[in-house]
Amino acid sequence: MSERLLILSGPTHEYIDPVRFIGNASSGLMGKALAEEARARGFEIDFVSGPVASANLPTLGESGVSHPVVSAEAMLAKAGELFPSADVIIFAAAVADYAPDEKKPEKMAKSEAGLTLKLKATPDIAKTLCAAKRPDQIAIGFALQTADGEANARRKLQAKKLDGIVLNTPTSLGARDGDFSFLAAAAKGFDHWGRIEKRECARRIFQSLESLSREK
Repeated sequence: MSERLLILSGPTHEYIDPVRFIGNASSGLMGKALAEEARARGFEIDFVSGPVASANLPTLGESGVSHPVVSAEAMLAKAGELFPSADVIIFAAAVADYAPDEKKPEKMAKSEAGLTLKLKATPDIAKTLCAAKRPDQIAIGFALQTADGEANARRKLQAKKLDGIVLNTPTSLGARDGDFSFLAAAAKGFDHWGRIEKRECARRIFQSLESLSREK
């Protein structure tokens, strides 16, 4: 029986009014690379993605199902439905950390006086879902950092109860490559992969998953 994989990918858009939103810069290319590597390895895939260009979505064929969402709340709701049946979960989405406290029903007129927005925190999807993670499930997260990368990635690994975390930098945004490192929960230090293509990063993540599976 094939293992079931849940991938969260792309950005979330948190709308201010019907046309304006807050979001993170994410192309979805990392999620696409992960899904296509998983398909080649025989996984059954649930692919939950925020809004990205259609060219940046994977071709799943009979290997899986795509679940489009927009907001962090919607991504959490859909992922929450799929999480219990997943053997492996990869949190590659760039979820917006904040959303407007109130969405305006009509487009706001531009004003020379400027605009003050009241924001609220969005749900921490990985932390929320992994609070109920079973011992037989494996969860991998991503940490994009601009400073104190290793310390912050290690903190996120522990706080979210992940089995491994991929550290990268803003140079990967919208690019087909990036500077990546990997830390497994049981490891003492990071495995520095250097600047590699996202397809190669996906391959190495699945190699790491094989090692984590043997440790379960």
